[in-house]
Amino acid sequence: MKLDPSLLSRGALTAMAAAGDEIVALEADMRARGTSPRALLLGPGEPTEFRHYPAGDSYDFGSHSQFYFHVHRANEHGHIHTFLRPLGMPPGVEPVVSAGSVDAPCHLIAVGLNGHGFASELFTTNRWVTGESWYAADDVAMILPRFHMGGEGGAGLAGRWLTALLALFRPLVVSLVEQRDETVAAWSLAHPGTDPLADAGLELTSRATIDLNMWRKMLAAERSRENA
Repeated sequence: MKLDPSLLSRGALTAMAAAGDEIVALEADMRARGTSPRALLLGPGEPTEFRHYPAGDSYDFGSHSQFYFHVHRANEHGHIHTFLRPLGMPPGVEPVVSAGSVDAPCHLIAVGLNGHGFASELFTTNRWVTGESWYAADDVAMILPRFHMGGEGGAGLAGRWLTALLALFRPLVVSLVEQRDETVAAWSLAHPGTDPLADAGLELTSRATIDLNMWRKMLAAERSRENA
């Protein structure tokens, strides 16, 4: 999926470039330690299918952001689900479909990992996958900048990396969530009489591979063009 960087404001480009610099520094530090986001969250040994890592999820009480890593099958590299809970959301944002709890989170994006344990794709999922409260794409776009993870230790380092990743790829995340809503709407038309958000036949609603270096080069080229 390609986005036009010329549509981004100078402030957005600057913030994304800073996030990219932070990711490069964090990943260099991880590689120097012989580790990765996956290894930091998983710890020693192999993952148990569908178990959350770290145990109990990683939660930031300042921003009310949340994430966890897991795998669906033993032979896959796994992925990270990211969320924001209502206490961290901007005023006036309401779910289209509530999960029934006033504290039910909004799923932002999932980050697929490669064999080295670093990010290789972004994707969205249907509501039944995470049991979230469902927010429209426009509201998710307002919620997304509120995601921020702090903390110490391995999960804290992985959380800072994840915060920078979502900041760097924010326009792509927004585009994928918009595509998610389009996919659900199309599914509803093709399957009348069913609830598309609860239909197990629809799991992944959008996805895109990501390349950190190519994305940063695109941003640098656009910033140079603006400053020329």
